[in-house]
Amino acid sequence: MQQEPIPKDLKPVILFNILYHETLELAVQPIVDLRTGRVEAVEILSRSPGGVLLPDEMFRLARQHGVLEHLTLLSCKKLTEHIHKLTPFVQKGLFFNIEADVNCHTMRRAVEMLNSVAQTPVVFEITEHMPSVFLWKPFLEEQGISLAMDDLGKGNSNMVELLNLKPHYVKICTEIVFDLHKSGVKAIMIEQFKRIGDSLNLQIIAEGIESLEDLKKLREMGIEYGQGYYFSKPSLIEQIPMDEWKAGFQSRF
Repeated sequence: MQQEPIPKDLKPVILFNILYHETLELAVQPIVDLRTGRVEAVEILSRSPGGVLLPDEMFRLARQHGVLEHLTLLSCKKLTEHIHKLTPFVQKGLFFNIEADVNCHTMRRAVEMLNSVAQTPVVFEITEHMPSVFLWKPFLEEQGISLAMDDLGKGNSNMVELLNLKPHYVKICTEIVFDLHKSGVKAIMIEQFKRIGDSLNLQIIAEGIESLEDLKKLREMGIEYGQGYYFSKPSLIEQIPMDEWKAGFQSRF
């Protein structure tokens, strides 16, 4: 039976309940080496319990009601409680999504919390790109934190920003990767991203891999890392299919 939509005025109440009772959930999606099939990194995703609020909606509400910092640090706290489960899968890094407009205190606190428990490189993945990111970068690099630019090719994720920010990782958006094997234009775009990435020493990651055909095309083009439903949907951190991820995904090549 289809769930009734949540009234708009109840959504902030749900958010504050999540924060007060600390019921935020974390999901994890593997980032796969497209040469070997091994899981070498993971992306951490914040989720409301039962998915009652969509992720973007939850962070938008937090921003509107002045609790973005609280939500960010709760995500960090939850990750520190479960980070030991991720050890076999984070040789390349632990990608943690963080909003670009959190304040400096929150950024520093997040770094302290994650660095206190992480035995692997931590990568802050930035989706909403703002000038503040450029101010953070020197501090983050001092602390051993790498930057990933998300959704290249979508919306405001433009090439000028890429050249200015020079992140360590760049993720090509799902819209460009999906059905890549059917589109010469998409292939040209990814080839250009790969060329720029190589010239700037950036690691390119393809998001949204959903078919063997797209995977084959990406491998032919020399894209070395990727993630998507073809390998694994995001799993709640308590429900990671450990054996499957440890075995890797070479059998799906």
